Amino acid sequence: MLERFRRKKKPKGPMISRDEFLRLKPVRNPALRWEKNEKGEIQLIFPLTESPAKKKASGKVLSKLLPPPPKERKIQLDAVGSVVWELCDGNATVKDISGALQEKYKMMPVEAEVSLDAYFKQLTKRALVGFIVPEELREKFQEETKDKKIKK
Repeated sequence: MLERFRRKKKPKGPMISRDEFLRLKPVRNPALRWEKNEKGEIQLIFPLTESPAKKKASGKVLSKLLPPPPKERKIQLDAVGSVVWELCDGNATVKDISGALQEKYKMMPVEAEVSLDAYFKQLTKRALVGFIVPEELREKFQEETKDKKIKK
């Protein structure tokens, strides 16, 4: 009986090496808008979808008394995040972005790479960024995915 209340684990993607990570090319989600302020910091703007329950409740009395829900969400990036965001154009590799951070903020290579790894995990979890995978890595990842499905 408790099985239906347990959260199902999301399947994990293939494990990649440091070298493979550095060869990926991050790309921004094209559904997002973004703008740069006078400080050079970036604000991400993305539309919010209205759930069917909220649409159904829109005619209720309470909804007429409350302000309407926002139609979009905004996320303000800091200076470092803004530099990374601008470089997520699908042309620069993670290694290129790491080099830019090392140069601009005087970071050590490992420090920049670890920071980028954590930052990209956050961005991908929120579907703000995806990755272009080089052809030779794509084949490897597809094989690993097939192997995982077979083992289950």
